[in-house]
Amino acid sequence: MTRYIQKPSPNFDARTRPIDLVVLHYTGMQDAEIALARLTDPAPVAGSYPGPWQSDDVEPDAPLSRVSAHYVVDEAGQIYSLVPEEHRAWHAGISSWEGDGDVNARSIGIEIVNGGHDFALPEFPAAQVDGVISLLKEVLDRWPDLNAKRVVAHSDIAPGRKADPGEKFPWKRLADAGVSIWPEHVAMQLSNDDPVSEVQQELAFIGYPVTQTGQMDQDTKAALVAFQRRFRPSDLGGVIDDETRSLLIALGRMVK
Repeated sequence: MTRYIQKPSPNFDARTRPIDLVVLHYTGMQDAEIALARLTDPAPVAGSYPGPWQSDDVEPDAPLSRVSAHYVVDEAGQIYSLVPEEHRAWHAGISSWEGDGDVNARSIGIEIVNGGHDFALPEFPAAQVDGVISLLKEVLDRWPDLNAKRVVAHSDIAPGRKADPGEKFPWKRLADAGVSIWPEHVAMQLSNDDPVSEVQQELAFIGYPVTQTGQMDQDTKAALVAFQRRFRPSDLGGVIDDETRSLLIALGRMVK
């Protein structure tokens, strides 16, 4: 059993649904100390957390949203427990998966200490990834409705709004450890009749918030970029090419 450092957060409420998702985030702040302070602050104000995420003219006493997560994993792999899993932490924000927007009510949120895109998206140390894997194994074992297919990125559930844990996060390592999934590219015959509709159908089937419009609209492109960020991080252009289509189909077969 992994040892957790207790760092209780007052920012939670009662669950109303069974747990069936785990959402991975990066903290996106300067360091672990600041991130833990923000996630446990019962009355956060802008002046306590300066950074590129807020305008220069914001008033120091302007209130910020109260946020939390169930766990934080620092760069050394140490795990902090903030909110008991039985309670609803406030980490997902406006988000949706499989057509269901009530993500906080049914998910466990894990924050991974990393400066994120605001701070040049540092690499994730091996010890930290090992800590995430150990934590996920224990979480998946505790809840009957959780498995490797139910571990998602914040960017998956909020494409266009969030990009964490980012394209440098080693999802393949998690899949190799049995706590996430990874599609293997296989050669297949692809139809060119209506690739946009096909991509929309595959994205929605996997769980991404996409409407079947037949058009390459903003939501579809955002979801496609989120998919690429996680499963094809070498290309985040949101372009429908054969490689992306093949990976989408392969992943769709995995989640059936």
